[in-house]
Order: sequence, then structure tokens, then C-alpha cells
Amino acid sequence: MIKVTINPGQKTLIVPINSLALDVLKKTDIVLVTPCGGKGICGKCKIRVFPKILDLDDNQKELLTEEEIEKGVCLACQTYLTQDSTLFIPDDVEKNKAYFAAKNKVNSNYLTDDFQPSTQIKKVFIKLMPPDLQDQRSDWSRVKSELENNIKDNNFKYDIPISILAKIPVLLRDNNFQITLVLYENKIIAIEPGDTRKNIYGVAFDIGTTTIAGYLLNLSTFKTIATEASANPQHVYGDDVISRIDFSKQNKAGLQELQQKLITELNRIIISLSKKAGIDYQQIYLASVVGNPSMQHFLWALPVENIAVSPYIPVITDSIYKEARDLPGFCLIPHAGVYTAPNVSAYIGGDTIADMIDISIWQKKDNILLVDLGTNGEIVLSVAGKIYTCSAAAGPAFEGARISHGMRADYGAIDSVRMRDEKIEYRVIGKTKAKGICGSGLIDLIAGLVNYKVIKPDGRLLTSEEYKNNKISKKYLAEKIIEEKNENKFLVVDKKETINGISIFLTQKDIREFQLAKAAIGAGIKILLELANINENDIDIVLLAGSFGNVLDAKNLVTLNVIPKVTLCKIKSIGNAAGRGAIKLLLSEKIRNLAQEIREKTKYIELSCYENFQEIFTEKLFFN
Repeated sequence: MIKVTINPGQKTLIVPINSLALDVLKKTDIVLVTPCGGKGICGKCKIRVFPKILDLDDNQKELLTEEEIEKGVCLACQTYLTQDSTLFIPDDVEKNKAYFAAKNKVNSNYLTDDFQPSTQIKKVFIKLMPPDLQDQRSDWSRVKSELENNIKDNNFKYDIPISILAKIPVLLRDNNFQITLVLYENKIIAIEPGDTRKNIYGVAFDIGTTTIAGYLLNLSTFKTIATEASANPQHVYGDDVISRIDFSKQNKAGLQELQQKLITELNRIIISLSKKAGIDYQQIYLASVVGNPSMQHFLWALPVENIAVSPYIPVITDSIYKEARDLPGFCLIPHAGVYTAPNVSAYIGGDTIADMIDISIWQKKDNILLVDLGTNGEIVLSVAGKIYTCSAAAGPAFEGARISHGMRADYGAIDSVRMRDEKIEYRVIGKTKAKGICGSGLIDLIAGLVNYKVIKPDGRLLTSEEYKNNKISKKYLAEKIIEEKNENKFLVVDKKETINGISIFLTQKDIREFQLAKAAIGAGIKILLELANINENDIDIVLLAGSFGNVLDAKNLVTLNVIPKVTLCKIKSIGNAAGRGAIKLLLSEKIRNLAQEIREKTKYIELSCYENFQEIFTEKLFFN
């Protein structure tokens, strides 16, 4: 065994010799970004180790600078600790946790004119006379009789679990024969002391690959009373779904580990929401959950290996309604309901259904294009009452992965870039020095360089000399083009202005990665338009869904040919529509039934099977 001290915080752990540094950090509340899931290919999980690791392998040497190696920097996912060590964590890791909590205030404006909430959760308060020798009816007979008087239906058949039935004698006698019964349809799901009719709550979750958003609602008033968002804790196994699927396949209990990561975080959010609202979380009787198919499979610990390989088959696409006791360690009462929305396919999930629920897509007569950009871009096209959808395998470029200085939208990330006449202006999350660039900043940067002709329509970054020969060239831009043997790169931020003293560049390889991502989205959109027999000019509105879509500059998306070249007034960011859809699914059985109908009505297109996919994909690589 060896002793490992973690700074900042002076946390000390005793761990087996040869422990992987990343595994040691997983035992704490310190979370490093590991986009590649610990495969050692992204180079993002940098820490400093003392005593310095002397025998770094060639892979680490390639991903680290000579200056970093000299300082004792290494990759946590590739470093095994062989002696007592101190791990120094970058300062921005802790700052990012505080920033994440502050920035993720979730929107809960969901009560639109076309939505009428209702609830199947009902509470009945009963007050009984105590039994005596003249009235020797069983406790349950007495309760049921009074319940029937309240419901006014003598033929109603009640289902009461044995575990709840067993609580009745003590609750009656300890509370002066006054209790409240909680019903879901014909089933009694809880029994409570006294009169608790005012306390009926539900919780809705949008489980994203990156972020989990939670909403606590009063089911009597249908009002949101608390909201919270947090990072999806599964990202320690990789930033993308495929990395997590690989983890579940390669580890015997991997699927259960992924499930428990989710449940533990859902529990934390539920307890936090309840404290904010000043309620007892044991009075939350219903939960609705939406997410992509893999997230929903992880929640129920359903096998996911077939999702990742052709022909991409999930275990289930129907909605699931089970009880909280079916989720190991879930903090809600055992018989509380847990609903997950239906999936359309292996890569179009309950979150996309929730998007469609939120915008009431079944009522719209307009030609609507809905796009949710991410590792798997979900695209929905509604035309004349028909719904077409596809999933575009965009890769992680939009989220900063596989970009040389890319990162998620965390503390220190450049999230906005503007080209001015004589300088580049950029905004950094947390109002600090820059550490890297996230997806929105990458789109702004590339769009600016395309507009100023630094990047050609085919994606090639010009040399400094080539650019100077351009009539509209700018001297300050020409000076930022760095020519190297392997590839050209563009200096975004000098090392003097960064957090870690490392310059931030956009490389030719980065541009190619972005082209692949945007071409996948563009090809998916064009194919859906062809199948619906309409063209770009026929689109009435383009909706950008998700937290990423909410911060993007629509003009830049059109410039880069990510979305169709419609007039900007037709493009609208709608934020976390999936979260609002999850709330509607929580508040209405009618909407839950409608979700199943939408799934059956939606025509899913597998892009890889489309006859001209490669030709269209190649066409969409260009910036014109």
C-alpha cells in the first residue's frame, strides 16, 4: 500500500501500489475531464505528480510538451503510482465545479396554452372511529369502507401492497385513527400519518450525456418549485456514449456501475431540490425521465452493446413505467412511479420525443426543422403531419473533444469569438484567462476565419504568404498563421494570456475534425428534406434545441453550412426543450400516451443506408 496526497485540499488516501492515478481521483469528489474515457488519446486529464514520474511512455511524451514533462505533468489515465506521491490538480478544476453550479439554471417555462396538466396521483384523508367489541372489522376493511365513501365508487378495486398493508395498524393507533392514503390509479402507493393532502410532488429529469437537469414540481398546483443541474457523473468513463458502452462491455459489473453512478446523482439532486423547496422528498410520488437511448438503458441497467454495432438494436423502444424499488438504491418511496419516455431508435431517444412534446409538433402545420447538435446530432423534420428523423454521427468536435485545445463549456473555455478590423475579441467562461476553446467558440472562430478568407471553402488553412496575397487580407490575421512541417495552425491566444501558459491554436487537423462533424449534420438535414420532397426554401422555421444550440450564433451556423441557408428570422433557439418535455410527461398521462403515439408515427432514417449518403456527405464538407 502507498499513501497518496491530493492537492488542493490535502486529501490523503491509502491505496494499493501501482494504482492508476485516475482511479485514485475517482475515489474523491475531484472530477477530471476525460473525453476519451481514459484511453490515453485525448491528453486532457493532465495532473502534476511529485515525485516526478521518470518513465513516461511514448504516448504521453507525444501528448505533453517538454515544459510540462519537466514540471512533472503527466496524464492521470496513463500514470501508475509506485510510491508515496502527491497529486497536484489544476486550479481550474475546483473553480469549474463552482461555475457549473452557477451557470446551469434550468428553464422551467412549460405551461403553454396548448398544454393542460393533470395528475393521476391522488390523496385521500380518512378519519376513523376506533374499533370496539361491537365493531370488530379488520383495519383494512374499515379503511377501505371510508375510502369508498370518499371515492364514491363501491365497485372500485383497490390494490394495496403487503408492505403498506403491514403499516396500517401502527399508523392508525399512533395518529388517532387519522391517516392519508396516496393512490396512483387504483393502487395505494403510500400511507401517511395525519392529513398530508397538500403535499403531492413529482420530479422530472433530463439526463444528458454531459448534463443532468432536474425539476421538482408541486403536483397540486403544477408549479415548478425548485430546479438544479449537474454534470453527468458518468463522464469519468468518457465524454461520449460509445466510450461508456465500451466500459460496460469491458468490465464485468460495468453496466451496474454506470447505473449506480446515475442513481447516486439523481438521489443527490432529489435531496438537494427538496431542501431548496423545504419539502420531504419521501412525498415525491412520481418521476419522469428522458434521455438518449443509452442513458435510459444505463438507468435501467439494460444491455447496451448492440446499440454500438450494426444493425444498432436497443433492448426496448417502448416507454417504461416501473416502481422506484426497481432501481437499486433509488431514494424515492418503494412504490413511487418511475417513467422513462419511449425511444425511436438506438440513437433517437426519449429526449428527442420530449423535444417534440415541448413544441407540440403534432399540432403544427408549418414545415419545422428541429436540430439538437452534439456528439450524435438529432434531427427532426415535420412536414404536412409527417415526422422524419435521423441521427447524425457528428463526433465530439462540437463539444471540444478531438480538438487540439478543445474542451467542454467549462471554466476557462473560450465560448465566443469575434473578428474585428484589427484584433480578435473573445469571451472566456468564468471571466478568467483562457484554457481552451469549447464548441460555440470553435464555430465562431472558424466562421470568422472563413469570412476573412483565412480558411478556404474546402477547409484548407492558408499559409501566411498565401493569405497576404488576398485583397481583403488583414495583417494581424496573417501574423497569427504559424507554418510547421506537418500542418499549418492559427494562433488564437498567446501563452502569456492563458491559464496554464500554453498557447491556444486552431490546427488544420482541428478544421478537418469540425468539417466531419458539420458534414454529418448537413447531410442528415438534406436527406430528410429529400425524403419529405421539399427544399431549403420550403422550411418555415428552424429550431435549435439543447443548451448548446441555445448559445450558438445562427448566422455562423448558416455561414459554415451547418444548417440550411434560410433567413435568420426563421431560426430560433429553444433551449432545453427536452427538460420542458419531461415536465409535461410528468404532469399528464395523456401526454405520456401521446409520446408513444409520436414514436410510432415517426419515420426513422438510417443515414448509412441512404443511397447517396457518401456523395451528400462529401458535398457538405465544404464551407459554401
